[in-house]
Amino acid sequence: MQRVVKFLKTTSIVLGSLLVLIGMTMGAGLFDFWLFLKSPGGPRLEIRQVTIRPGMNARSVAQLLAVQGIVADANRFYLLCWLRKAGQKLKAGEYAFLPLSTPDRILEQMVLGKAIIQRVTFPEGSTVHDVARTLEERGLASSKEILRLVADRDFIKANGLSALSLEGYLFPETYFFQKTQGEVGMLKMMVGQFRRHLPEGWEQQAAELGLSLPELVTMASMVEKEAVVDFERPMIAGVFYNRLTKKMPLQSDPTAVYDLSGFSGPIAGSHLKRSSPYNTYRNPGLPIGPICNPGVKSLTAALYPEKVSYLYFVSNRDGTHQFSETLEEHNKAVSRAQQKR
Repeated sequence: MQRVVKFLKTTSIVLGSLLVLIGMTMGAGLFDFWLFLKSPGGPRLEIRQVTIRPGMNARSVAQLLAVQGIVADANRFYLLCWLRKAGQKLKAGEYAFLPLSTPDRILEQMVLGKAIIQRVTFPEGSTVHDVARTLEERGLASSKEILRLVADRDFIKANGLSALSLEGYLFPETYFFQKTQGEVGMLKMMVGQFRRHLPEGWEQQAAELGLSLPELVTMASMVEKEAVVDFERPMIAGVFYNRLTKKMPLQSDPTAVYDLSGFSGPIAGSHLKRSSPYNTYRNPGLPIGPICNPGVKSLTAALYPEKVSYLYFVSNRDGTHQFSETLEEHNKAVSRAQQKR
């Protein structure tokens, strides 16, 4: 009996010691985890950026953050995600984390999707090459991929358009892009804005003018490139429509150089003679497609041209144009413009 009692006492002491040891270990572990939650990934006093790609799971994100020195330990950050039930809530994006950000704050930022958003403005008259260059310069996209997509027939069709290119359909305005949107997402957003900004009743009005959507956008793009002051846009459109009616070549200078890579001007007489499907000096009717991305005012002018008797116009070099009804009047206006120059 004494042996049994002695054994029980010994066992009790051992179990007690074991429980104390387990408790101390757990306490130390909990304290260590608490320190992890309250401590930054490293001592660097600088903003740290990282891109979370779509489809990355919580473990991959934790490992990436640890490699970049944003959190101190990948396993503990993954445990934090599990404890907060946030593993499926991490949003893709390009993130900038403030100096000394704690794991708690980092996790919250990704759950809320507070990623870097870049403000990008494309002015009226921008071309697809301008769009591609700007997006690459901002580190948002590959210029090569943008130019591939805008000419991809399947991608154009997927956007509900029947056109040779997305030139003309990338609406010029200010956008707020995230890097993880990718080239496809950004282009779709711009085409969506084009549709939303088409003037109300455009289909009926275009039909009355005998124009398809691509022809309407092409006309608007020419108005965009020729006009400087807004009140002249409907007048310029009226001149182009008058010339189409009389089967006269449109003779729009910007069409002659549209497909010249890297062209920055000025336009010379030799440009007006060059062979190009866009050159309205050599080809009758509208160009084969838009020569830029027009804004609302040019689209509206193309839909509602002013009823004028003019057939010619020449720049006054101050943003306005001199409009003429006859070739003789036009030649005199050209001479005056050259003297001013």
